[in-house]
Amino acid sequence: MYKFYLNLDRSPERRQTFDETWTRFKATDGHSFTDDEPILSRMISMWNIHEKEHRAKCGCWQSHYNMLSHIRNNKLNRVIVVEDDALQVNDIDIDLLSKCKNFTYIGGYFANIKMFDGPLKQHECPESHYGINQIDKTECRILMTLSYYIPHWTIARDILDYLDSKARIRAIDVMLYNIVKVPQDYVYPAIFVEADFESTIHKKSRHRHPNQYYLLT
Repeated sequence: MYKFYLNLDRSPERRQTFDETWTRFKATDGHSFTDDEPILSRMISMWNIHEKEHRAKCGCWQSHYNMLSHIRNNKLNRVIVVEDDALQVNDIDIDLLSKCKNFTYIGGYFANIKMFDGPLKQHECPESHYGINQIDKTECRILMTLSYYIPHWTIARDILDYLDSKARIRAIDVMLYNIVKVPQDYVYPAIFVEADFESTIHKKSRHRHPNQYYLLT
């Protein structure tokens, strides 16, 4: 099994929570982009949010794209990917993950299909059982690319094919919902939650974090 965490050069303090079983994958710093970097105009949010936040959002997208490319190009199977603010709260059950066949969230939060309707409240969440659950895309979506598991490299290939087919892009967690060719599951309860670090994307720290039950609290 491979375990990667995405980390910016300017965030060395976040590396302290990862031991030698993890491999650091250098994240892309959107603030280093030149003004003519294509992704800056390709990302739809260029008109909706502050430029610094837009650049950070583009950097996050590019970081996951590069990570998925690494998985595809090296044909890596059984890969865990987390962002560097992921905090492990449950054991990584290797036997359970070995049963995963699809792109599988191991952290994040339930949200409405219509983005403007926000996260789901507890009584709105799908009924989940311990272990692997399939996401019903007619019912909800999971947001954040905080942590996920890719059992086979061809899944990364299919995600990249979809991303490459789009002239305009959105946040990668938003785009994942629309990839018909890539079914999505989630492990319940989540293995990772979001630690209370200062956000590297939003100008103000997020005060609500997803818990192990995929609720934003």
